[in-house]
Amino acid sequence: MQTDESSEEDRAVDEIVRDGPRGTWAVAGVATFLVVLIYFLFYFLAYLPRGAVQ
Repeated sequence: MQTDESSEEDRAVDEIVRDGPRGTWAVAGVATFLVVLIYFLFYFLAYLPRGAVQ
């Protein structure tokens, strides 16, 4: 037996879930951007200046 309060909570949760995982995609996008940025910084600032190692 559900009360009015729990049915209101269920409706609120359904509304949130209906919007989708935008926050998850935002965090994943920022993390991916940071990894790619660190890769390029390492490549241009540490790897290329050393030149060919023989």
